[in-house]
Amino acid sequence: MATSVAPTSQEAGGNLSPVPWYRDRNRRLLASGIVLVLAAAVTWFVVTSNRRKEEFASRSLGQARATAEAGNLPLASSELQKLIQTYKGTDAANEAVITLNQVRLVNGQPELAAVGLRDFLANKPPAKYLAPANGLLGTSFEMARKWPDAADAYMRASEAAEVEYLKASYLLDAGRAYVAADKKDEAAKAYRTIIEKHPKSSSMTEAQVRLAEMTGGKM
Repeated sequence: MATSVAPTSQEAGGNLSPVPWYRDRNRRLLASGIVLVLAAAVTWFVVTSNRRKEEFASRSLGQARATAEAGNLPLASSELQKLIQTYKGTDAANEAVITLNQVRLVNGQPELAAVGLRDFLANKPPAKYLAPANGLLGTSFEMARKWPDAADAYMRASEAAEVEYLKASYLLDAGRAYVAADKKDEAAKAYRTIIEKHPKSSSMTEAQVRLAEMTGGKM
C-alpha cells in the first residue's frame, strides 16, 4: 500500500509559506547593524578628513608667517589668501585672515585691511577672533584718520576680549581715538572704566595720566 504524502503549502495553494518570525527579526537586526556600521564609517571619514584639513592648513599658515617674518610681504600675502580660500572654515584659515590684514597694515594699506576685516566680522567668526579682528579694524581706521570709527572698533574689541589686560588696552586705544575725534566725554569714560574695573592692568597708570590731563587733575 502506497504511503500518502501531504502536499506542501506551495503545491496546495501555489504560495510560499510565511517567513518564520525569527528570520524576519534577524534580517531587521542585520539591516540595523549595517546602517550603524555605515554611519560610523562616515563619521570616522569626516572627522579624519577635517583633522587632516586642519593640519594642512596649520602647516600652510606656518609657512606664510615665516615668509612674512623673512620680509617678503607680497609673497606672504599671496600665500595667506590662497590658504584662506583653500581651507575656509578651519582655525588656521581664520588666523590667516588676521595675519593677512596685519601684513596689509604693515604695508600701509589700511583701507584694504578695513574691507577685509569688515567682511570677516560680517561672516560671524568664532568668538575668539572678535577681539583681534576688531582691534585691527580700529588700527586700520586710526591709520586712515577715521577717529570715531576707530574708537567704536576698539570698544567692540574690549567687550569681546576675554582677559583683563586686553580689555584695558583696547579701552586705552578707544580713549586715544575719542580724543582725536574731539569726543572728550567718551574718552574720559573709557579711561575711568580702566581705573575702576581694571586697576591691576598695565594700562592703569596711563589711563590716570590721560584722564588727569583732560580734567585738570580731577578723576
